[in-house]
Parts: sequence; structure tokens; C-alpha cells
Amino acid sequence: MKVITAVTSSIRKILNFTFPVYNFIFMLLIFLLTAYPFWYILMYSLSDPARVVSEFLIIPNGFSLEPFTMALNNNDIVNAFLVSTTRAVIGSVISTFISMMVAFGLSRKGLWGRRVITFVFVITMYVSAGLIPYYLLMKELGLIGSFWIYILPSTMNVFGMIIMRNYITTIPDTITESAEIDGANQLVVFLKIIMPLCIPVIAAITLFSAVGHWNAYTDTLIYNSNVRGLWTLQYVLMQLVSNMGANDMLQSILSGNVQKVRITAQSMRMAVTIIAVVPISLAYPFLQRYFIKGLMLGAVKE
Repeated sequence: MKVITAVTSSIRKILNFTFPVYNFIFMLLIFLLTAYPFWYILMYSLSDPARVVSEFLIIPNGFSLEPFTMALNNNDIVNAFLVSTTRAVIGSVISTFISMMVAFGLSRKGLWGRRVITFVFVITMYVSAGLIPYYLLMKELGLIGSFWIYILPSTMNVFGMIIMRNYITTIPDTITESAEIDGANQLVVFLKIIMPLCIPVIAAITLFSAVGHWNAYTDTLIYNSNVRGLWTLQYVLMQLVSNMGANDMLQSILSGNVQKVRITAQSMRMAVTIIAVVPISLAYPFLQRYFIKGLMLGAVKE
């Protein structure tokens, strides 16, 4: 029995020592496998287009900013960047605010039929009329060929509304009741009490909505493909990558440039990919702190 206990204790000590090492190696491999494709795109875009022959890049092969310079000098790409930025900012703010108001209303226990209303909202997440009826509806509303086709159809974020409603229900009733006793109406309660306490979930939903707007291109393909001034950056990138539109886009970018012989199609694709990825990636550090900050801590004192 003592021998078995000693062997078990030795095995446990070995596992306690080796498991963190193997776990670290395993997680490091996963990180490298997921991070390297992005690193490769960055290194390729910074390499000299005439010297990129290696299929495995750790550092740039030569150094050149010509692909970025030419991309940022192209009117289509610059305009698409502005459209995507405007869409992501306006769309995410409006969507989050509207969804927050609906979530606040559905969280009120005195609202008659709130379960039925919530059920109707949830149904829209699973049932759709289809693309053709949706297109005809957008056409009747006069949104085809308009910037607002990117904003209005996504004004109500049902998934975000449900998350925010569930978050609001965790706020103690004593907070809102004390404000109502002091004479605050529902609008004051919503703007001055509920919204400040919901900043973490508002930041999360806003970020999710902004990422969705930034990465969308199918709505441009369906509704605004004939309006060049309303192309989004992701749509331009899709055209560069796809066989159908790559030649036209590359010709538009390279036309009239004396150094076009040095730029390859792959270099332009990599450069535009970096331009499309970096801005939305920079939003994460600014909103990350709200995900872990507990504003409810100490909100109610006994």
C-alpha cells in the first residue's frame, strides 16, 4: 500500500510539473498557427514586390511601401474606406442605442405582453422571407442605391437586445425605484441610470455591431454594386481577391502609375487586406477595459 501511495505521489508530482510545460507548448503552437497567416500577409505587403519569391516569410523580403502608397492614392479604395468607416460608426451607434431602448422597455415588469413581444423579436432571428421579397421591400422603400441601405435594415439588433435586456434585469430594482421616488420619469431612468450602469454590455454590443458593419460586403454586392461611390472596403477587397473583378480593380489601381511594373497583383491584395484589417483591430484595445470593468460593484449599499 505504501508503495502504491509513493508511486501515485511521484506520478502526481511529475504531472504537476510537466502539464504546465506541455500546456504552454500546445497553446503556443495554436497561437502560431492562428497568428502566422496575419503575420505573413503583413510581411508580404511590406516586401519588395520584385523580390518576394519565398513562400515562408518571417521578415520582409526587402522593404517597400509602394503597394500601400498606390492603394491609398486610389480613389476607389480611399472612398471605400470612408464609406466603411462612416457605416461602422453611424450604424453601430444607432443600432446599439435603439436596441438598448427596446431592451429597457422589455425589461420593465409592468409592460403588458412583454413576453409575447420578445417572442416576436426572437422569431425574426430564425425565420426570414428570403432574399427576393427582402430586395423588393428595400426597392419599394427607395433604399436601393442609397447609403442608408447599410444602416436602416440593421437598426434593430435582436441578439444584442436580448443580451442587454438580460443584463438590465440583473440591476437591482432598488436603484430605479429610488430614482422614481425622487420624481424621475422613465426617460431619465434610462439615460442617467440604466445606460451608465450598462456601459460594459453596451461596449461589447457596439463592438460586435461595428465589426459586422465593417466586414459586410454582400449588401454592397446585392444593392449598391452599380454605385461606385457607395462601395465598401470589404467589397473592393472581395473584387481584388475574386477572379471576376480582380483585373478591373487592379487596372484601376495601377493605371497611370509609372511604377506599376514593380507592383504585383498579390502585393496589392495583401496591402488592401492590411488596410481593411488594421482599423477595426485598433478598436479592441479601447473597448476591452469595459468588458471586465464591473460598474455594478458597490452600486447598492446596504
